[in-house]
Amino acid sequence: MDRREFLRQSAVCLLGLMMGEWKLSEVEAAYTEPMIYKRFFDFTEYKDRKATEFIVIHHTGFPGVDKDSTAAAIHKYHQEHNGWAGIGYHYLIRKDGMIEQGRQPGKVGAHAQDNNETSIGVCLAGNFEIGKPTEQQMAAVKELCYWLCRKYGLDSRKKGVIVGHRDLNDTACPGKNLYKRLGEIRRFAYDRA
Repeated sequence: MDRREFLRQSAVCLLGLMMGEWKLSEVEAAYTEPMIYKRFFDFTEYKDRKATEFIVIHHTGFPGVDKDSTAAAIHKYHQEHNGWAGIGYHYLIRKDGMIEQGRQPGKVGAHAQDNNETSIGVCLAGNFEIGKPTEQQMAAVKELCYWLCRKYGLDSRKKGVIVGHRDLNDTACPGKNLYKRLGEIRRFAYDRA
């Protein structure tokens, strides 16, 4: 975080406390938000998500190749090939660790059948059945999950709070090489809090 961003976030937090509109936990969550590149895609339909009970970790999983992808490319693919409203994930983490917003966080995703109403979808670009997540991706997903747990009051120690897609549906997602590292993500989200 550079000096300008630090000062901006500090001013926002201070103003929120002075006005009494934020609870301390909301101020802390706002202060620790990782750098997220906001994308404003057009969706064919959009429903508000009523609750956030857990975070679902995914990989893009393109067959036979471990490649990077953008939220824009996935958004287009999900609309044109899947017939969905747009990108199903709330966040995509690129190979270089960049976090891109897909769906708006308060909207219902399309990433884990029968579980979208109460979950946030976080996807890492790559096929982790054949490749491994980069260290930049791991650092970003840990920071993002920590922030999401703080923002939504989730306890990452509890079973079912940070899960792999395969824990909910019949799939190999998020790939064996990312799935075996979910414990690291859970511990980071708890230990840092």
